[in-house]
Amino acid sequence: MEGLIVAVIIGLVTAIFNRVKDSSSSQESRPKPKPISTGSPAQTYREEPRTKSEPVREEPVYTLQSQFEEKKKDIESKYAQMKKQENDYKEQVKMQRSKVKSIKERKDSQYSIDFGNQDDIVKGLIFSEVFGPPRAKKANHRK
Repeated sequence: MEGLIVAVIIGLVTAIFNRVKDSSSSQESRPKPKPISTGSPAQTYREEPRTKSEPVREEPVYTLQSQFEEKKKDIESKYAQMKKQENDYKEQVKMQRSKVKSIKERKDSQYSIDFGNQDDIVKGLIFSEVFGPPRAKKANHRK
């Protein structure tokens, strides 16, 4: 698989370099057309200098104060947006934590066994031996 990837990359690099060589050689081999001279002399026209200058657009001059105000507004709007997003995330975290807490409480309540004292635990072990499978079928008995 790795060899295939290397082969594809080498093929692409080779193709790119061949295209560059072809384009440079085709540019060099193109003959430049020679100017054809006609029997009559060419008339030259002198361009008259323009007396009318094109109207220059006057861009409004921004003072430092106005630029500062614009930047301040942008920053304040972004700050407000970030605060809103932060509050949304905090709400989501609270909701998720409450869900996790409720799930944990459910799990604890399902498996909670209330033993009054140690005698109940001992009785449970004895009954598990009595009601369990016979020792002959237990795997740990065989050696």
